[in-house]
Amino acid sequence: MKLNPKNLIKTLRLFPGRAAGVKRRLSTCLMGLVLMLLPMAIKASVTPYPPYPGAVESDSYRVTVNGQPVFVHKFFTFDQFQWMDYASFGMTEKVHVEVTCLVSERKLMTCHIRPLAYGIEPKINGNTVSFDLDQPRYLVIFFNDEPLFNNVGLLLFAEPPEKYPPKLGDPNVVNIQDYKVDSTGKTLETTNINRAIDDVSARAGGGVLFFPPGVYLSGAVLMKSNVTLYVDAGALIRGSRKAEDYTAPSPASGGPSRAFFVFNNVENAGLRGRGAIDMEGYPWLWHDFQPDTSEGRARDANGKVNDPRNGIRGYVVNNCRNVSFQDLLLLRTAYWTVTVSGSQNFSTHHLKIVNRKQQYHDDAYDFTSGSSHILIEDGFAMTMDDTWAFYGGGRGRGIEDFVVKGFVNYSYTCSLAMGYGGAPPVKHLRLEDAHFVANHNKFAIWIQLTPAYFTGRGYSAGARPSHGAALDDFRFVNCTFENDGGHIYIDGGEAPLTDFVFENCVFAPPSKPDKITGKNVSPILFKNVTMNGSVVRNAEDLARVGLDISVPAKFEP
Repeated sequence: MKLNPKNLIKTLRLFPGRAAGVKRRLSTCLMGLVLMLLPMAIKASVTPYPPYPGAVESDSYRVTVNGQPVFVHKFFTFDQFQWMDYASFGMTEKVHVEVTCLVSERKLMTCHIRPLAYGIEPKINGNTVSFDLDQPRYLVIFFNDEPLFNNVGLLLFAEPPEKYPPKLGDPNVVNIQDYKVDSTGKTLETTNINRAIDDVSARAGGGVLFFPPGVYLSGAVLMKSNVTLYVDAGALIRGSRKAEDYTAPSPASGGPSRAFFVFNNVENAGLRGRGAIDMEGYPWLWHDFQPDTSEGRARDANGKVNDPRNGIRGYVVNNCRNVSFQDLLLLRTAYWTVTVSGSQNFSTHHLKIVNRKQQYHDDAYDFTSGSSHILIEDGFAMTMDDTWAFYGGGRGRGIEDFVVKGFVNYSYTCSLAMGYGGAPPVKHLRLEDAHFVANHNKFAIWIQLTPAYFTGRGYSAGARPSHGAALDDFRFVNCTFENDGGHIYIDGGEAPLTDFVFENCVFAPPSKPDKITGKNVSPILFKNVTMNGSVVRNAEDLARVGLDISVPAKFEP
């Protein structure tokens, strides 16, 4: 509800009345209405999202928005000394945010709010910081710490209003509670959930399977065509901690099947809602913590765990059409969060992926050959491994029409990753308004088509060339690259790389030098690009900021 007090005061003047008593009574009545409705109008601009039952509240931070408390979830990323707690709320207009830091019982000397592109400068008062938000944003906030991946902080998700949320009672909405499921998270409900999905899919036109507030424990969820699984605010679908609960029929078309949510040969389906799905993949399903195998092959002679490379994945989309994920918070996937194989028209909107800080193979998105028309819009990812990884070289099919529009990336390894001996051909890739807060270990853009990068790094699995990986029409527009990690590493090898453009991009000083090389790279266009505070206008400017480039380049103001 939007209420303008000035308009109501004007309304009072429309009733002058002949009798002063009538005027006073009417004025008093209307003014009382103003006082009653004003708090409602103020609160309407903010919607704090309720916690799921049993959620652990942060002992590190307190958040208020326009004076209203917002629940902050405690979220360990390694042990009791490493955390990235998170909070979420909806907003419809400009809001005022206050965050109180309770860590170490000391006053705040510094506060860094990222991405830098948003230009948010907080005010510090004791152990509280305050700032205004004029539009929804996904923020990473550091207190008395530098803005690096290895440091702790707060993830704050300010959301736009939810578009057309389904409601219980609507004709196409089915309540999961109709299947007598346990909403306390104590009973494994895989069978009932999958039966409900089958029933909704069998309806004419399908429908929505609605999860109201509560906690629902499940193993492998098998999605069907024309079904949207909706997780309401205050609801949590929690993954089983037992590996044997994640089995599904192997798809006839190939592709992985051991996963939490499986979309195989599905059309017009998806996941959405302002609730959360927590696989609890680390540590319970991670291979380091699985028992040793009887033949003794789980570890090498030095005790190092051998990577099985077949871990239980999060959300598999295989040979599908028109699948979308929207608004959800996806937590702690065991192995590769979202895997899209041989699918068309896959999209995500306002999807937040939050994994751990010490768990490799937790890629946010993995795309394999045969996928096209992919849209990642207004998202966030915190991962130890890559954000968007591309695989499938040598199969004769590539990936086409991949668009990221609006994204905040906070990762340890790479954001855009192509290599490891399996890069596919890719055509028409666009990253717009993507902000790279951290890529601590590698580079924001990492294209490795020869083994050179891994020389001397002790990772023989990655030291392989990618064959036939032609890359065409790559555009990076209005992107910002911050200083925790490298920005660009492109080694094209023998492959043709054509029509690469960096436009209106801002590069802070990297923590490792960038490199662009290759034998068949067409001139790379730098258009209105700023590096280390200066616009680059020629090859000498690139050399001056430490970019090791051995391919043709051209420049536009």
